[in-house]
Amino acid sequence: MLLERYGVTLRLSDRSSELELLEDPSGRLSFELLGDLPSEADPGRSEIAVREEFRPLGRGRYERSRYEYEIIDRERDHRRAFHLHFPEWFERTFMVVVHEHCQQPVGHVACPHYEGSPIRDAYAGIVALMHVWTDPAPDCSELRCLG
Repeated sequence: MLLERYGVTLRLSDRSSELELLEDPSGRLSFELLGDLPSEADPGRSEIAVREEFRPLGRGRYERSRYEYEIIDRERDHRRAFHLHFPEWFERTFMVVVHEHCQQPVGHVACPHYEGSPIRDAYAGIVALMHVWTDPAPDCSELRCLG
């Protein structure tokens, strides 16, 4: 698995005892992958989350309708997230469908939503998270604030 190639230790959420592909009453499928990033100083201090949801298009066909790719890098006190959710509201309010979050230090919200670029799939989302983790921490003030 791609996450394990980066040394990520997968773990289950507090709400589940096994990795599950959930189906809601409307037929939407969703999953959540959680993991701890390796650290010599303090294992488990930094973490990632990969969440996706798919809506049914017809018999056996689905399309991704929501994603959340997030990293909390506690060693550098930084949070970054790439989101697609509530697309109608974001399009109506900001004329965009996707957005990002950037906090440094973690918990400091200088801007609630930053302009983002669409992420093709979970693999690309994981690669984006690993770049955030391995590259120099981005300066949140350099991102375009949507409000």
